[in-house]
Amino acid sequence: MKARFLTGPTALGLLLLAFPMRGYAANKMPQLDFANPLTVSQVVWMAVIMIILYLALSRWALPRVGQVLEDRAKRIEADLVAAKQARDAAEQAVEALNRAIKAARDASQATIAEAIAKAKADARAHADAQNARLMAQIAQSEAAIEQSRATAMASLPTIAADVANALVQRLTGAPADQALLGRALAQAQI
Repeated sequence: MKARFLTGPTALGLLLLAFPMRGYAANKMPQLDFANPLTVSQVVWMAVIMIILYLALSRWALPRVGQVLEDRAKRIEADLVAAKQARDAAEQAVEALNRAIKAARDASQATIAEAIAKAKADARAHADAQNARLMAQIAQSEAAIEQSRATAMASLPTIAADVANALVQRLTGAPADQALLGRALAQAQI
């Protein structure tokens, strides 16, 4: 512990001992009347008590207080270091959590994209199968229509001859001449 100079009340007491103020104290303040032997003994005892108190505080009490303050400063420093380590660990945990969340999000996005692509492929395959089935039905229908048309077109001269024969018979009452009717149908290009 460093040696300290006397300050405060101790220094004031020593100054009062060194420079007694007899005239001023006698007239105004009886406590400072150094002509009175009780005042001088009180000041001496006060100086002795102050020195003993100063020595006791400087050698015994203040070092303990200083040690407590040092221990407290060390404890605070250790707590600050532990708090910094905990903060760093928490930041690392947050970063790891963010990376895990990002990886999970990316994986889920990839899974969703894969499911969407699969669903689109399935829908496209189903649509292609439906289109093929519909195209086959359309082709069958067109073939049936073409066959019906060909059949209808093939039977058209016969039907026209029958209709013309029936009309002539109804209008004239006599059956139509088949040779004349054949020539008329041939000119009509049915």
